[in-house]
Amino acid sequence: MTRKLALLALLFILLVAIPLIEPPARAPTPDASAMRAFLQSQYVPEAGLLRASVTSYPDNETIWLANDNILAVRALKLLNSDLGRNVSRSLTAYGVSYNGRVDPLLGRPLDGFYCPEVKTLGRVNSKRFNVTFTLKLETANRSCVMRDWRSYADLVVYGALSDLLRGKRDEAFHLYSRLLSMWDGSGFRDRAFSGVYQSYKCALFVYLYRALGEPGDGRSVYLSCSWILTALQSKDGGIVTGYEVKDGRIIPVGDPNTETTSMTAIAFLGFPEDD
Repeated sequence: MTRKLALLALLFILLVAIPLIEPPARAPTPDASAMRAFLQSQYVPEAGLLRASVTSYPDNETIWLANDNILAVRALKLLNSDLGRNVSRSLTAYGVSYNGRVDPLLGRPLDGFYCPEVKTLGRVNSKRFNVTFTLKLETANRSCVMRDWRSYADLVVYGALSDLLRGKRDEAFHLYSRLLSMWDGSGFRDRAFSGVYQSYKCALFVYLYRALGEPGDGRSVYLSCSWILTALQSKDGGIVTGYEVKDGRIIPVGDPNTETTSMTAIAFLGFPEDD
């Protein structure tokens, strides 16, 4: 009888204690398998590369070697897709591995900020998509230095990541603080803002936040960006390029594309030191 009472008492204690054990707050994340499926669906076999977009013209008829495909190689690897090897071989054939802008996401620091320059490399006919794709490459024009790079959220992230890769954590946190000042409660309102928030800037914040060790300052922004990116995942698995916020609701603007989806996958699954 005494033993039975003791067991009942223990059970009571456990039942009372369980509600007091709260699970840690966790940010939502976009579905990784769906992102993988989306990126694989963008593959143009005739080029060995991924097209830029689904419906938005002219990107739905464009293949960007950089930024898109150099980011896609890393994203596909993180998503456990063998397709990344094909894309990597195709990029090697063109002599492309970095482009002087998104390099920190691939583990390579920048040596400065320069105006982007677009080069057309050729065209390829695709039977799969019944389209003639234009192959383009965005590179850094080293004769045009950007003095105002600290006014752009994405460039601030690349600057902070470059500092991190060089072991300059204090400098990285200084830029991180500047990035936080651009957050307006719904998205990053930087010099490029024109009424629609850019999803990839949230992805870049998530990546930097995680790379810095998830500091307490900025936790709410991290949670918000995680919710936003998850809400922007389309039914085909890609992440929509832009959004507006109305009455507390996230309104997708644009369509899912390779660059934004790749950045989002890298943001949640990778770190600078992985390469």
